[in-house]
Amino acid sequence: MHRVAMRYNWGMGKDSTQSKSREEKVIYDDLPHPVFIVTQSWRWIVFGVLLWGLMIWLDGQLPGYGLVFWGWGVLLLVVLRVIYAAIDRAVRIQRMTNRRIIAGFGILSTVRTEMPLERVQHLVVVRTLVERLFGIGSIGISSAGTGVVELVWRGVEQPERVREMIRSTISESGGGASKNKRMAIIGLVGGIGSGKSTVARAFEDLGCVVSDSDKAGAEALKRSEVIKELVSWWGDEILDDSGAVDRKKVAQIVFRDPEQRVRLEKLVHPLIHESRHAMIISARSDGGIRAVIVDAPLLFEAGVDSECDSVVFVQTPKRIRAQRVLEGRGWDESELDRREKAQLSLEHKRERADHIVTNGGSQDELPPQVARILDEIERSLMDSDGA
Repeated sequence: MHRVAMRYNWGMGKDSTQSKSREEKVIYDDLPHPVFIVTQSWRWIVFGVLLWGLMIWLDGQLPGYGLVFWGWGVLLLVVLRVIYAAIDRAVRIQRMTNRRIIAGFGILSTVRTEMPLERVQHLVVVRTLVERLFGIGSIGISSAGTGVVELVWRGVEQPERVREMIRSTISESGGGASKNKRMAIIGLVGGIGSGKSTVARAFEDLGCVVSDSDKAGAEALKRSEVIKELVSWWGDEILDDSGAVDRKKVAQIVFRDPEQRVRLEKLVHPLIHESRHAMIISARSDGGIRAVIVDAPLLFEAGVDSECDSVVFVQTPKRIRAQRVLEGRGWDESELDRREKAQLSLEHKRERADHIVTNGGSQDELPPQVARILDEIERSLMDSDGA
């Protein structure tokens, strides 16, 4: 492993103050371990050698068919695959500076990913059986507010030690995990009409900000490219007199046809995620926000719970929810049932949630519950970060 301590001056001017502010110190810069070539090619090597041996044996049993020639052809393919893996290793970029983490790969075209240290939230080590045998592994890095690995270092020697080095650098820079102790990401789930918005406002009163997926979805439907796509699917009938998307007409289509609902979600959910991600990044940089509350009707269905540190289930009696949707949306109980059947059951949501808040009695009972849950989540995060 080669760790480099160098300084890059990214500025071109002669102003010493500006140059100093732009200096970037390289802390880690290394290629995948040479064993990476084997781990990338071992299946080819094993099956290639077995097939070559089989061809040689068959040629002795069935002479005259040129099986030896095909056997050596198989070995040539194995050699080419090993050469490809060696070139792949040589062109990879796996670097960390005091400001960012960088990964790059690709032979014919290079894919380069960069992530500022302050955005790093999760670090995971993944090791296959073959990698464990050779003491190497992959380090996956995800940013704040996402549920997926966005950047990967492969073939890292002693990956657990490198992971701790990354964590230490992030802590010293004042970014990443050190900020997670002060801000949580909390998902809200519950039945239709359960009062999730009311619970979200209670969190707001305690210094949180709310990411409202319904509002973000409504904004997404105003985008010209989205309108154009929806019209190509369902025709001009989904537009109102002003040319905007009529959400009620869209709702009738997607609740009647599950395939159309999935189609709409694939179009709109990435835009909602983009909006939510931007809010989380802004809240983290603020420093004074206690938590981001994710109010998403399809939190579990869309996999948004993977972005959350904790999930709160809003429990409200059916009669209260039915009364609310009747007064607020004009739905009778059968319509409420029909729409809820398109989602995960309330029992399933309750079981998967980490906390339960009751929103069926006096409004004075809600703030103390929310305050207690927020304190518990923050303490849990501090404990896990300190572990």
